[in-house]
Amino acid sequence: MKIAVEGCCHGELDKIYETIAHLEKKEDIKVDLLLCCGDFQAVRNEDDLSCMAVPPKYRHMQTFYKYYSGEKKAPVLTIFIGGNHEAANHLWELPYGGWVAPNIYYLGYAGVVNFGGMRIGGLSGIYKSHDYNKGHFERPPYNDSTVRSAYHIRSFDVFMLKLISQPIDIFLSHDWPQGVYHHGNLQELYRFKDFLKPEIESNTLGSPPAAELLTSLKPTYWFSAHLHTKFPALVPHESQEGFKFTKFLALDKCLPRREFLQVIDVGPSQAPLELTYDPEWLAITKLTSSLNNSTPRTTFIPNAEQISQYIPDGQMVDEVIKTFGSPPKITDNFEITTTPYNPDKPKKVYMAQILAVMNPQTETFCAKLGINNPCCSEKSVTPCPNPEEIELSDGDENNSTFLGNPDEIIVDDDEVDVTEAEPNIDSSVVSIVPTPDVNKLNQNRSLLELPKPVNIFTKSEEHYALCEDDSPHTEGRNCEHEEVTHDSSRLEPQKKVLKIMRRNQTLYASNDNDEDSDA
Repeated sequence: MKIAVEGCCHGELDKIYETIAHLEKKEDIKVDLLLCCGDFQAVRNEDDLSCMAVPPKYRHMQTFYKYYSGEKKAPVLTIFIGGNHEAANHLWELPYGGWVAPNIYYLGYAGVVNFGGMRIGGLSGIYKSHDYNKGHFERPPYNDSTVRSAYHIRSFDVFMLKLISQPIDIFLSHDWPQGVYHHGNLQELYRFKDFLKPEIESNTLGSPPAAELLTSLKPTYWFSAHLHTKFPALVPHESQEGFKFTKFLALDKCLPRREFLQVIDVGPSQAPLELTYDPEWLAITKLTSSLNNSTPRTTFIPNAEQISQYIPDGQMVDEVIKTFGSPPKITDNFEITTTPYNPDKPKKVYMAQILAVMNPQTETFCAKLGINNPCCSEKSVTPCPNPEEIELSDGDENNSTFLGNPDEIIVDDDEVDVTEAEPNIDSSVVSIVPTPDVNKLNQNRSLLELPKPVNIFTKSEEHYALCEDDSPHTEGRNCEHEEVTHDSSRLEPQKKVLKIMRRNQTLYASNDNDEDSDA
């Protein structure tokens, strides 16, 4: 079974699916599943566009609306998590996940599903300390604060994921687990993201809750995005058998000559290639529903003595299987809940206040599982100022009313003074990860003395790294896909001149007055 992994999508579905088709033809393979690591931007219309926390100059409709309206259908089953550039009002409709278009499935705030015998989990959003212990209180209409805090991960979702006892094969997060960079080639990372060095050296870059989940779940693979660079790492975990390893891979965003897509072969499918609910996750969702907090107050998280009542036993798992079936197949019950964008109509400049919409998928799921629908909870949210005049202009953000994010670090890909030169390396070449020295690890219990891997994949795994210059929407040299031993002499980068907006080096930790990182 071959799985394609995409970094930040930013609404570029047409290009992503075209690239997969190109790779399938070039390598004579068939991709069975696409996993997207956030910033998916499921924008259905201009209402959704106004609910994205981005400067007006970056508000582009892109191509998702075509898949929502039925004009196109995703050629491969697509599963995604949310990032920090999303249509907040759309994803709010599906807190427990659901179809956003035919063949495109959202995992929700947190979730676990099964496909082809693989357990796939994910956590949507990014970490911000000042919102972490609150509930998911945000709902349409949003103000300048809630449109951002809506995509911040919450302690309740992490608590639910920590209750998982059965092995996870693949896990998705948007931002990186804190500390994961110590298990990869830092010097190569610094070549392209040198401004991250102070935070890496102080071990403050990344998400602490994601690091906790990485240690707790120990998945076989962990995929991330957010920092717009490709970075592989091999993370060790102590286990009863000695050491187990998680293969971590972060990928770039969908742009020409950028490493945004990789296909891996996870071996023969152990089950039909269909999307099903995960019984253990359904049971966890049911047992913890009474803890679900829909207010900005602090969420109650059970302590070690109280936690046992929220861990599902075999009887609870059997009950949800009886309710949802065996296997508990996810019904294809997508419905259009708003008018899709029509490019033939005049572009809106101002938008009326966006109101909440109840999604039938969430209502059906909650009723079947026997839990309350959190979307029906009463909220008290301050609306946007001048709700009849929400600006949708694509003009210069400095001339708009959008409040910029002081934590944001942007490499503005649309404002490069010269053609962004790539390092003198064929991006399709895949290197071999060194064999972990288990004896050395046993001697050094700190687990920090690891060899520096340049790729997480071994020779026994069939895999394909996309050569951007040979992709269907770029022009450049032809590349051959092969496996070779890493040659650091090929990594000397050519000079490139970028306009870099650097606002606050602290991407993740902030106080209540700070805004968000929008990498």
